[in-house]
Amino acid sequence: MENVYLWKAGDKVIHHTDIEAAAQLDGLVRQPDKTVSEAEFEAANGLVRIIEGEIVLGQTDDEKVAEENEVKIAVLKRKLADTDYISAKIAEGSATIEDYAEEIAQRQAWRREINGLAAT
Repeated sequence: MENVYLWKAGDKVIHHTDIEAAAQLDGLVRQPDKTVSEAEFEAANGLVRIIEGEIVLGQTDDEKVAEENEVKIAVLKRKLADTDYISAKIAEGSATIEDYAEEIAQRQAWRREINGLAAT
């Protein structure tokens, strides 16, 4: 398995799998600032950045949480959309709030959960 060599270049990161090529192509004659395996690099989908002066490979924990929250919110919004018919039935008089009390309570819980996830 090959390594991926990483160098800080201002606010960017330059990566190569060959130190000699890095010297020839980018003039990088100093040692790399960080070395990772090719598997690690690929697992991070090649996402390499400088955050607070350090090379960061992949998503930060905060980015992972935010992405997970986005997925959860999308699922909850889909559940709300799937039960939107309840409001129409009540508005048209073909059903009552009592008929759908459990579903309405569940919808309120989903909205609270969405608001909580969006706030983090």
